[in-house]
Amino acid sequence: MAMRVLIVQPSMNIYGGAELVVVKLAEYLANVGIEHALLTTNILPEIEKDLCCTPIFKSPYKRSKNWQLDLLKDMWLLNNGVRRRAKRYDVINVHNVPAEFSIFPVSRPVVWMCHEPPDVYLSSWEHTVPNVFAQKVFYAADRQIVKRYIKQAVVADKYNAERFKAIYSMTPHIIHYGIDYDFFSAKSDDFYIKRSSEFIVLHVGRLAESKNQKESLRCIKLLKKDIPGIRLVLAGYGEGAYVNELKRFVQDEGLQEHVLFTGHVNRDRLRVFFHRADVLLHPIREQGGWLTPFEALSAGTPVIVSKDMTASDIIANEGIGVVTGDYARALEDVYRNLKRHKETALSGRLFIRNNLRWDNFSAEMVKVFKAAITG
Repeated sequence: MAMRVLIVQPSMNIYGGAELVVVKLAEYLANVGIEHALLTTNILPEIEKDLCCTPIFKSPYKRSKNWQLDLLKDMWLLNNGVRRRAKRYDVINVHNVPAEFSIFPVSRPVVWMCHEPPDVYLSSWEHTVPNVFAQKVFYAADRQIVKRYIKQAVVADKYNAERFKAIYSMTPHIIHYGIDYDFFSAKSDDFYIKRSSEFIVLHVGRLAESKNQKESLRCIKLLKKDIPGIRLVLAGYGEGAYVNELKRFVQDEGLQEHVLFTGHVNRDRLRVFFHRADVLLHPIREQGGWLTPFEALSAGTPVIVSKDMTASDIIANEGIGVVTGDYARALEDVYRNLKRHKETALSGRLFIRNNLRWDNFSAEMVKVFKAAITG
């Protein structure tokens, strides 16, 4: 069955998990000969390079320090882009919030790859009266659009499926993301040689409250006396009040020699971090961060994840990492019993190699596209 797919993703100004999903899906569509294109606003050159076989329609805008305003810009520009191009495609595949707003009032079948619902995305808004009112309006409009225009929905795990159904009264498909096992399992040239006394804790993700870097800093504060060589690497971009708060904490608690802020890291450098780390600490809240523990496991690195991490049930059920709320105790156990945790991580590598492949994810997505067209 021939089809033409228009992928819609808001501003791609970081190369995170959602952006990688788009890249891998587009790569698969190109490889199997399915006509497709990407509609976005801003896009990093690094991402554009990885989409070399995908036509890209861009509507760039100048980013501001007001992310609510940028959200509105994304909504308007994506909606305008979809309305202009929808007739040329058989199915529209929308991704991150607010991409679902781009499909009003288009009559083409729509598949929503819902990485996270708006309630999670907008939860960081300051709770002023205008913001609360704006959220209520946004949520109401979002639910009406999903009810009227979304033909099929996809989420990555059981947790998000239950959350999606509770919000929208619609049962989504569950398709686990893929992992670049071949890439992350292969060692690259090290740019940093770890000293034997060091115990390197890696925290990957945009510096934001939802990623909970503050909890990782608290752990370092608690453990620095018992583990003098402990080092926390915060690998991710961030700006604003939360980042300033993290840096003040480091300063006030005298953690300068124990904490490294790397800023944005590309995938090549991230792979090096995974291989050099002793453990990945992932105290994430119920937002994003699905890929990171599995990428770390692909490198043979033990992982500690929060109970709120939406794929924690996979890690717990497969016995391939630590799922906990007591991160300091878990870190100390990894430090004392590193060999045992490395063996657990090797089991995780095998699970990922055998089960979490991007071709599997993309092939299942194509089945959903076909169902949306014919259903």
